[in-house]
Amino acid sequence: MIMRLTKSPQSVQQFTTISSLLILSAIASPAHAQNFARGQELYNQQCQSCHEDLMHARNRKLKTINGLRSRIQDWSSHSGNSWTAEEIDDVLYYLNKSFYHFDQKPL
Repeated sequence: MIMRLTKSPQSVQQFTTISSLLILSAIASPAHAQNFARGQELYNQQCQSCHEDLMHARNRKLKTINGLRSRIQDWSSHSGNSWTAEEIDDVLYYLNKSFYHFDQKPL
């Protein structure tokens, strides 16, 4: 006995729509979106006690966003924070938006 399963046009359309949305959301979403609030929180908890906001305004030795990233990575390891790459990205995003305003995207 052969059973034939029929699919209604409505169920096929729903499946196609859902599949398309899932594929598009996976393609469009970055692996990690930088989080300003989390970067600010990490900075305030781990850095603010030694670094005042004025330090960023007067310290213009940093000329690129990659230089800023390098400085954050160095201080993360020197201070024993051992931040993840995502946490470093968040602090970088916070500092750049708040103080440095580099136009480049980090590599």
